Amino acid sequence: MDDETFMRNLLSIAFAAVCLAAEPETIALPRHILTNDGLVVLARAGLGDGLLVDMIRHKRTHFDTSADALALLARHGLSENVLRAVIEKQEQLQMRKPQLILGPITPADAARFEEGAMILLPPASHGRRNKTDPDRWYRVSMR
Repeated sequence: MDDETFMRNLLSIAFAAVCLAAEPETIALPRHILTNDGLVVLARAGLGDGLLVDMIRHKRTHFDTSADALALLARHGLSENVLRAVIEKQEQLQMRKPQLILGPITPADAARFEEGAMILLPPASHGRRNKTDPDRWYRVSMR
């Protein structure tokens, strides 16, 4: 094997190693959603198991429940009770089906919704039987 072929193979292997070692891009979640990292921060701050379990049960969450992620939580000192609560909450979220909710709102109310909320104005009816109120808007949200 000549030097040029050797260098190409070496560079190919180095490039592949760098690509495989790169961490996948993580999705930035809003700050009010409790995550694995948030649990670690709270546990380091000295919050007890009871409070952590209550927060897991009552706050919006997005947990990674893979074996590696749970092992990392355990290495950071989170108890078995906290880990059980994490697993239970994530299973509940995965089993829950989204429900579409429609609620009438006025155009003045529309200004109060956070950015990214979907607000739909029903089409104007041209028939005599189905008259729509031009001042009524509908908010669509997922629960």
